[in-house]
Amino acid sequence: MIQQSPAFTFNIFPHQEKLRLVVFNNDEEYVCRIESKKKMYQFLEGNDATLFKGRLQLIKNQDDIAIQVKGRILGELSIEAFRELLKN
Repeated sequence: MIQQSPAFTFNIFPHQEKLRLVVFNNDEEYVCRIESKKKMYQFLEGNDATLFKGRLQLIKNQDDIAIQVKGRILGELSIEAFRELLKN
């Protein structure tokens, strides 16, 4: 689990054949998104700067990925830390 701010944390869990990306607010599930592992790796390797539309969005910078919920960036993590979460 990656601590994004005092109240928010982010984690990725296996979900059937896909991945479940979850943002928690004070240990309560705040928002989630289910996506394929393949699409997540395509995002990391590709040129697209954003992934997803809607409440939860990921924004890729040169070395980091920002986690945006409802138009507000809640935190960032390195691309390497994000890759590690995908492996689990």
